[in-house]
Amino acid sequence: MAGRKDEPGEALDAGTMAAAPPQAGDGDSCDETCWFRSSDDVRQGFIRGIEKFPVRPVTYNQIEGMAIFEGDIALGTEAEMNDVVASVQGETADTVRGLAIAASPGEIVHGVGIPGLRYRWPNGLIPYTVVQPLQNVVNQAIAHFAANTRIRFVLRTAANQAQYPNYVSFEQQSGCWSYVGMQGNGKQVISLGAGCETLGIAVHEICHALGLWHEQSREDRDTNVQIVWANIQAGREHNFNQHIVDGDDIGGYDFGSIMHYGRRAFSKNNQDTITPNGGQAIGQRNGLSAGDIAAIRAMYPQLEPTQSWRGTQFSGNLAGNQTQTWFTHSWPSHWFVVWTAVPTAPVVDGPAQIELTVRMSRQADRANARLVKYHLTVRNLTASPVSFQARYEVLGWHPSYL
Repeated sequence: MAGRKDEPGEALDAGTMAAAPPQAGDGDSCDETCWFRSSDDVRQGFIRGIEKFPVRPVTYNQIEGMAIFEGDIALGTEAEMNDVVASVQGETADTVRGLAIAASPGEIVHGVGIPGLRYRWPNGLIPYTVVQPLQNVVNQAIAHFAANTRIRFVLRTAANQAQYPNYVSFEQQSGCWSYVGMQGNGKQVISLGAGCETLGIAVHEICHALGLWHEQSREDRDTNVQIVWANIQAGREHNFNQHIVDGDDIGGYDFGSIMHYGRRAFSKNNQDTITPNGGQAIGQRNGLSAGDIAAIRAMYPQLEPTQSWRGTQFSGNLAGNQTQTWFTHSWPSHWFVVWTAVPTAPVVDGPAQIELTVRMSRQADRANARLVKYHLTVRNLTASPVSFQARYEVLGWHPSYL
């Protein structure tokens, strides 16, 4: 593989359980019933992807003016979701037809972490505001992240608000919920409503804001747990759909993840709705697991001790209006690779000439190393031939960090 280097030195070890979180204020005031909420107002909408798909359908609940997905994930307000639906209905038939197209074999399209740098908090720094009643539990959660990750928080004030236009606002709205990843539209709420003021729930919702989906939404869910559909409340089954999200599985399936549903989530009879195949415990709410920490580190690799390098993978040519896909050799999955396609001829000072879309597919493990291929789809936006180079920039570190 062009540009491959020797493995960098050791990074921090995430192979052990996270440091024990403080217990004060981490009571059982909110169980799965009040935390993961649903309603009889079930609606169909769409979510827009960044790297995996243009737009996909989604089933959600309308709860007090919010589109709530999987019980505690905010997709937006009722008006925002209506705008998305209206925009999709206004798109071409070819675009909407893509909603029904299954992913290519081997592609990773479900998962725990949302890809796309626009969803990352720059430098792993989350500006925040907090209402007074939540200060204690938010401070505990911030301390827990500081002890176990390189994610940091900064209080947003009148003096620094211009420096931090995008921020999280911890508020006591109805229920427990958060958006997934940085939304980039100024304020985004993390709600810790009545009964949600516990360390475990605060950490879970902050993980959503960092970019994590629920663990049981992974591509490999059904090989690790069984969904007991007969025990799920009528009309709540959509919360267990292996939803088509803009996501990537990160690491192995983590039964101990704080992002995993509990056994009786949305149960109609107090019987299990999720049963792990090996009888493992699920649904812990004490703090970040080792897998949660590894996932956060994988999504924010620039915070880890690394070596970086760049190079050109290949050169290509496209006829006018042509689209073509190339795939790379296998790369270690613990390297963070950013791809760009740069036109080399003709050189034009004007609108973009080409468009790049990047997908990944997982390869079989070799010598205990997880490997991925990158599939680079380049589209010529002009009517004339274009030559280009596919270039990479890599942050690499030792695989033991995962």
